[in-house]
Formats: sequence, C-alpha cells, structure tokens
Amino acid sequence: MRVAKSFKKPWSFATIMVVLVAVIVAIWPLGLGRDYMNHLALAYIEGHVHSDPFLQSYYSVSLDLVPHLTMDLIAPWLSHIIGIYAAGAVLIWFSLVMPPIAGIVLARALHGRVTWMSLLGFLTIFNANMSSGFVDFNASIGFALLAFALWICMQPGWRRTLVFLPIGLALVINHALAFLVFGYLALVWELVQFFKGKRERLKGFLFQLVCLDGLAMLGGVIFLGLSIGGASDITPNSAMTYNPLQRANVLMAGTLFGDFFAAAMLTPVLLAACYISIRKNWIAFVPDMGWVCLAFLVLVAAMPVTFLGIWGFHLRYTALLLILIAASVRIRPVLSVSRRNALALVTVAMFTLTFTNAAYQFRKVDHSADEFRVVLANLPQGSKLLSSFSSKEAKTAFSQHAVSMAVIESQAFVPSLFTNTSLVDVTPAMVDYHLPQFDGLSPDQLRIAALAEAIPAENGYWSLGFANDWPERWDYIVLFRTPGHPGLADLPVCEVAAMETAILYKIGTCP
Repeated sequence: MRVAKSFKKPWSFATIMVVLVAVIVAIWPLGLGRDYMNHLALAYIEGHVHSDPFLQSYYSVSLDLVPHLTMDLIAPWLSHIIGIYAAGAVLIWFSLVMPPIAGIVLARALHGRVTWMSLLGFLTIFNANMSSGFVDFNASIGFALLAFALWICMQPGWRRTLVFLPIGLALVINHALAFLVFGYLALVWELVQFFKGKRERLKGFLFQLVCLDGLAMLGGVIFLGLSIGGASDITPNSAMTYNPLQRANVLMAGTLFGDFFAAAMLTPVLLAACYISIRKNWIAFVPDMGWVCLAFLVLVAAMPVTFLGIWGFHLRYTALLLILIAASVRIRPVLSVSRRNALALVTVAMFTLTFTNAAYQFRKVDHSADEFRVVLANLPQGSKLLSSFSSKEAKTAFSQHAVSMAVIESQAFVPSLFTNTSLVDVTPAMVDYHLPQFDGLSPDQLRIAALAEAIPAENGYWSLGFANDWPERWDYIVLFRTPGHPGLADLPVCEVAAMETAILYKIGTCP
C-alpha cells in the first residue's frame, strides 16, 4: 500500500520520465546532430591532445575565458573513464533533464510542495535547443532556474549577496546566456516585489539593487566582460530578422525536436489548455509569478535570430517560458474530478507523442551518424577531410558539422570546429586550412575552389580561402547528398565508400 501511495506522488512520475530519457540516450547515444557532433570532437581534443601526436600536429588547447564550458568541464575527463561517446551521452541526458527538474524545484519553492502542473515542464525536454545540439545552453538553463528558485527563497541582504557571488560566476562559466537569464528573472522578481510593497522605499530599494544585488552579479559580469574581449575572432554578423513566420516558429521551439508537425500538435494544445484554464479559473498563478512569466514572454518575443555573430537566440527561451508557467500555476479546487481526468488523458497523449517522436528522431540521427562513424574509422590518421553538400536538402540533423567526427575516429583535421568559441585552437600550420562553423561547399563551389589560388589567413584564426586548390592540399572529401545525386564524378576524386546519405572520396585518380 505504501508503494502505491508513493507511486502517485509527482516525484515518482518525474523519476519515470528521467529514466525514459536515459533509456533513449543509452540506446542511441549519437542521436543528437548539428552542433553536438562538433562539441563532442572539441571535448575529445581537450581530453587527448596532450598525449596524441596527431592531434598536436593540428590542434592545441588554450586557457581562454570561454563563457560556455559545461561540456568542457565534464566530458574530457569522463571520456578517459567511459569513452568519448558514452561521456557525450551522459551530457546529453543531463542537458535534457536539468531544466524540467529545476522547474520542479522552483514549484517546490513557490508552492511548498511539488505540484502535478510542474510536471508539464517535461513536455519541453525535447526542444529546438537540443535538436540543434545546444547541450551547454540547455544544461545551464537548468542551473539558472535552480539559482532563481534559491534567489526567491532568500531575503535581500548581505547574506544573499555573498551566497550568489560565486553562483553568478559559476553560471557564466557554464553559459553566458544562463547567467543573463538568471539576472533577468532576478531583476523582474525584485521589481515586482517593490511595486507590491514588499521591498523598502525607492532609496533603499535602489541601494539594494545597486550595492547588494549588483555585487552578487559582479563575478559573472567581470568574467563575461573579459570573455567578450577575447572573442575578436567570432565571425561578425549582427542581423536582426523579424517576421511573423519566425515568431510563430519561436512559439514552437519549446517542443520542436526534429519534426515540425509534432510541435505543431503539441504547442497549440498546451497554449489553448493554458488559456482556457486561466479563463475558466481552473488554474491560478502563484502571486507575483504571473508578472514574471509575462516579462519572460516579452523577452521571448523580443529576441532576434542572430546577435554578435551567434545564431539561434530566438530559439532558446520558449522551453524555459513553458517550464516557468508550469512551475508557477496550481490547480484550483473548482476543477471537477471529471475535468481533471480529461486533462490527465490529454496530458498522457502529449507525453506519448513527445517521447515517441524523440525516440524516432534519436534513432534516425544515430543510424546516420554511426554509419558514417564506421567509415571514418578507416581513414589514415591525420587525414585532412573537406565536406560538401549536394544541396540544402542534404543538410540533415547529423550532417551539419558532422565531419568533426573525423577528429574522434582518425585524429584528422577538418575545417569546421568551433575554435572561435572554445578552448581549442588550430596550430599555426593549419590556420590556412581552417574556417570555424563551416557547413560545406556545394559541388559548384568545389569546382571553383579547385582552380583558385591558396591564400593565407589574414587574421591569424582562419582563411576564407581554406578550400582553395583543394586537389593539392586536402586528402578526402565527404559529399552529403540527397537520394539519386550523381556525386562528384567530374572532379579529380575517387570514391572510397558510399552510404545512404553520403559518399566518401579520396582526392586523386582511382587506381
């Protein structure tokens, strides 16, 4: 009987979902594509460059101040114990479950107990951030939400300042955006408390904000300022694109994981249920948190697509908004048992769709990645591998940046590692072959680059002509292709291996 009662507690269902995520990641450990493959290769370099002469020929590790080090702090040393792929899988699992678990902790701080509504945050486990491989960001957002839960539990004063001085620094080291999100939530909370008469009058409140709360953020602000000073090699891009379709996609980002149609089913249901429940007075916000959620909605609506050369700002906050709302509301007693049962059935259906889609997406990406990984394992050590795409449609969740897996398998040099935003640098001999965050050349661009003269890097970090004269300078080309594409038959390359989504070529004539 005790077991049955325990099973009916919210923590029991949260545990089940955490275990389900672990099962999915354990079965398909390469199920995240895009940026994740690149971060995994960087972690491998950081953990092995000091003992691997091939890596030392191409890469080095610096002590730059980089404000997103979650994976770098864990995966390199963990890879020596369980291997780099398993270490990466642990990070994936951790990044997936941290934000909704933090939402449960926040609900505990707000309500005095873990609420059933807070479990809805687990519907955002698989979101656009994780689909894009933003593992550092997603894990750090969980830390930010935990910090916010602690913040609202403490009264303003020197004690809170001393507690959060190291917490702010830890947040920005894990990810700058997590630190900024925490600072935004804390500021909004304090403003709401002031206007509700729960803080001192204006003069005392300003002293609190500037001298107490400002000092609590000082360590993070200093680290962030120093890290920005070392980011001169980030590709400049300050475009701020706004359009109605993009804003609609942003609303889907909290549940978008590889399949837009699944998100298009989940998000409207969540938003409609929230709207109807509030209108019908079925649920209620914890006092003051309604304003915090509204302020965060404004933040979500205001975010541009790119900022200071970093893409994906607009995707990052919708999942956190949904988690905040789920943690901030409670079911009112006026909701009948029949309606509660109906909402429970709808919720079970949404969770079933969420985890089914996640398992399918993980399986699909893992299959492509593993097939390609096996081929790369047979490359000669130290090979220089260039990537190409037959068309934009050939860029899958795996293939974008995926040639970085060559570093893991064959200690090869590839042009597209995030050396401009990481602890990893290329050696001076390799700078002319390098372009961070490069997504591959089209076959037409390959033809042009083959005839172009090689040019040295002008900024000491990369060369925009890294692929020029590639028949003389590079060893292999991988073409990510759409079905039926004829390949690179008219170029001086020899096919080595063919996969469903890619062809590997050795540069030179066939024997």
